[in-house]
Amino acid sequence: MSYTVLARRYRSQSFDDVVGQEPVARTLRNAITTGRVAHAYLFTGTRGVGKTSMARLFARALNAPDTFDPPTRPAEEPGGSGAANDLPAGDVQQRMADAIMRGDDLNVIEIDGASNNSVDQARQLIANAGLSPTDNARYKVYIIDEVHMLSGAAFNALLKTMEEPPSHVKFILCTTESHKVPATIQSRCQRFDFRNIPTQRIADHLAAVLKNESIEADEQVVWQIARLGNGSMRDALSLLDRLIATGESPLTPQTLEQMLGLPPQQMVIELVDAFAAGDVKVALEKAASLLAHGISQDQLIDVLIERLRQLMLIAACGEASDLVELSEDAKQQAGVQAKQFDPAGLTYMIAVCDNVQRQAKSSPNPRALLDAVIVRLALAEKMADVAALLAGGDGAEKKKPLTPARR
Repeated sequence: MSYTVLARRYRSQSFDDVVGQEPVARTLRNAITTGRVAHAYLFTGTRGVGKTSMARLFARALNAPDTFDPPTRPAEEPGGSGAANDLPAGDVQQRMADAIMRGDDLNVIEIDGASNNSVDQARQLIANAGLSPTDNARYKVYIIDEVHMLSGAAFNALLKTMEEPPSHVKFILCTTESHKVPATIQSRCQRFDFRNIPTQRIADHLAAVLKNESIEADEQVVWQIARLGNGSMRDALSLLDRLIATGESPLTPQTLEQMLGLPPQQMVIELVDAFAAGDVKVALEKAASLLAHGISQDQLIDVLIERLRQLMLIAACGEASDLVELSEDAKQQAGVQAKQFDPAGLTYMIAVCDNVQRQAKSSPNPRALLDAVIVRLALAEKMADVAALLAGGDGAEKKKPLTPARR
């Protein structure tokens, strides 16, 4: 049996379904209902945030408005091949809508800018744009994905057509790198910037998907996947697909760590506990154990920085802050650990980690630098006391919570 991946199976089917892009969806919906549909649009944003899904939904609303609830009928009446501009109803329009959402409709042409970037292909597109839409559709909609990959000659060939296209043609250009799209093209489009999707919104959607799939998962796993998505819903759903494929039930943080080769989170927490206790021996042993799990030095420093960042946010803003992207149980655990530090100390520790990460890339002995920074972080409190003594203090009264010395 063929399997459809989650990112495709749970593709948005209405403007309201597109997670995190409500302002764009609302504007496009209003443009259709008020008859103020432009001839060209530019959708820009990072990968997996809903650009192509929104383009298909927009094309569906234009050519099959009765499939929306409430129906959204464009006020303008372009020249089409239909019967006196009368829209088909019922099953005919639903079939058209389904074909558009699958990417199979003949009047909604999706083009990959990376593989169709020559001037000859652009000229062919222009020639076909002059033909009227078929099957009673109102418009021919050209969705050009990764449009920034078109050559300069191809952009020039499109320029005039995009400025004054036939009344039945709409262009939707999608790109992850808008700065590579010529200003002459951008000036002929209405631009919409798609923002990265907040981790909370991704986590909520993943939880809904898991519930619909009847799959149990630890709340911490959902949050970890949402964070790893880095604002991309598609990336998060792809990770979830990989995790489900392991066949484990329920899905646990350990399963995710093994699948992606991530450092065990509990060991990272224990390493930070060793920093708080000032125990150099335990800190070095915990770091060595993490590396023995097959974790690279860069990965170790990355997850250490992320852990220290979460503690810094809790120390500065409290556990309830929206900036803290952790499950409820993880927040409580991190809150206890954060009480052993203060924001200034954690800021210092993050800076030390970042510095050694950059230096290690050009060092002939990166492991020595890692061990040195582990010792430095574990001795941070004692370093603060020495600095106070040199500054004229008695050095006897320890700061609580920890505030290490400046370098």
